[in-house]
Amino acid sequence: MGAITSCCVECDQPITNPICASCLSEEMHILVHETRPDLAKHIVGFHFGGEVNCIKCQKGMSLCAHCFSKDIYEYIKENDSMLAKEFVNRFDFDLRVDLISDAF
Repeated sequence: MGAITSCCVECDQPITNPICASCLSEEMHILVHETRPDLAKHIVGFHFGGEVNCIKCQKGMSLCAHCFSKDIYEYIKENDSMLAKEFVNRFDFDLRVDLISDAF
């Protein structure tokens, strides 16, 4: 029996929202570009192969939407706290659970 590879390489939790970083980054870029094109140009996705297929592009993935969104959220928050609040409203993926100390 083979090893279970449907877990995120960063948090080791099962991937329950199979949307890859590349597809997510496209949507994130659109949101951020509306108010901060300077920040948006740094939001770049990638494919990190795995056995779970993205529901949008069908490519293999192994980084969960939560971990990728959290990384992008932290980058945005460092540069624009108001935009970070809007970002987490649109790309939550249970981020609020991790960000309980932030006021929303």
